[in-house]
Amino acid sequence: MMKAGLSRNTQAILLLTAPLIIGRSKPSVNPLTAGEYCRLAHRLRELHRKPAHLLEPGADSLLEECRTTLDPRQLQGLLGRGFLLAQAVERWRSRAIWVVSRADATYPQRLKKRLKDGAPPILYGCGEVSILNAGGLAVVGSRHVDETLVQYAKDVGQLTAASHRAVISGGARGVDQAAMGGALEAGGSVVGIVADGLEKAAVRREHREALMGGRLALICPYDPAARFNVGHAMQRNKLIYALADAALVVNADDRRGGTWAGASEQLTRLNLVPVHVRTSGDESKGLTELKKLGAKPWPNPKTVQELQDILTAASVAAPPAPKPAVLQEPLLAIHRSPADELFAKVTDLLDQMDGLKTIDRVAKELQIPKSLAGTWLKRFVDRKLRALFKSSGTSRTVPEVAKELHITKGQVPPYLQRLVKEGLVDKVKDKQSRRIRYRSLDLIGPLFGRGNGRPAEP
Repeated sequence: MMKAGLSRNTQAILLLTAPLIIGRSKPSVNPLTAGEYCRLAHRLRELHRKPAHLLEPGADSLLEECRTTLDPRQLQGLLGRGFLLAQAVERWRSRAIWVVSRADATYPQRLKKRLKDGAPPILYGCGEVSILNAGGLAVVGSRHVDETLVQYAKDVGQLTAASHRAVISGGARGVDQAAMGGALEAGGSVVGIVADGLEKAAVRREHREALMGGRLALICPYDPAARFNVGHAMQRNKLIYALADAALVVNADDRRGGTWAGASEQLTRLNLVPVHVRTSGDESKGLTELKKLGAKPWPNPKTVQELQDILTAASVAAPPAPKPAVLQEPLLAIHRSPADELFAKVTDLLDQMDGLKTIDRVAKELQIPKSLAGTWLKRFVDRKLRALFKSSGTSRTVPEVAKELHITKGQVPPYLQRLVKEGLVDKVKDKQSRRIRYRSLDLIGPLFGRGNGRPAEP
């Protein structure tokens, strides 16, 4: 258990990045995003300062030195929430919730070492913090599975507990809860990384004995009172893998859902740990596709020694260097921001969605507000439309574009008008059919001496 008070650095980071939700559905101000805080942290390091220095008397000069990164007035407004922070801390303590920041020695070193700047600035948790650095087996899978897979996950959890290694999972119903429950029933240790509802999870009766006995740690990178958010659920996946020595995917939908997104991200980009897929029982198309991305067949260990050998080999083997991200935005010269990483996952989900993509359907499928669904869908369609005209020299009508992008005809004209205004697409009338067609200026430029408003290159 962690009973020490908040460090001065952690207080500052909380004031800057936490919504400090107390009895309200929305924070009173907008805290710094992960990307904004990362830039501020870099600036403070350049100045040989720490977040705690922002709370000292006379910190106005330091805030001014950070002006090139963030508006000092915004930082002053966030740092002035001391009373609200005190209320939040009292609420967390009453629920036995502790808080650590990246500036604390007790922050999980595996996250800092493996995720670097991508490690959450703040972690909320309850239970035994030392479990977070012990490694173990990540067990993940779909929420909706049959009893056979529930029992399979439970058996894996029990064997992991008998091997004196922790089970690390996401706490969702289905595979996650089965594996965690199996390990706890066998007297083992468990780490649950939840995406929402830590306040409620911390006081559940079924968790009480394991939390008090130091066998369970529940952590969350988001406010303990935060509600479910599909973006949060997808972002926390990397924490599950980063805390483990190896991972087992029990079940996954093919190219859709959080389990697929988390596993495919590990295999194609992060490469933090070896990722295995279940090999016994009924075949799964999702698992087959993960093997094509590099996932290893699970060797189905039957004894404690066999499982220990698998995890020991994984923990001592140096993981391959992460593959560089393929950046689609030209302004992102080095790293994708957390927002861009999230949108990449959203793009995958939208690509997998069959049928028409409307705001109402996207909001329902991803369980997000319609306003957010509208924003993501606009960005998705804009990117797809640009790629469509860049990759093909044929002209298209509005109905043809709508059919290719799986959107309604009414969604198309505003995007095409923007591309025409930017000089990327030409609007012409077909002489035979009398229909309006659109074609790329990038592709006709070399033939007709134009393209994006510039003369053709010699």
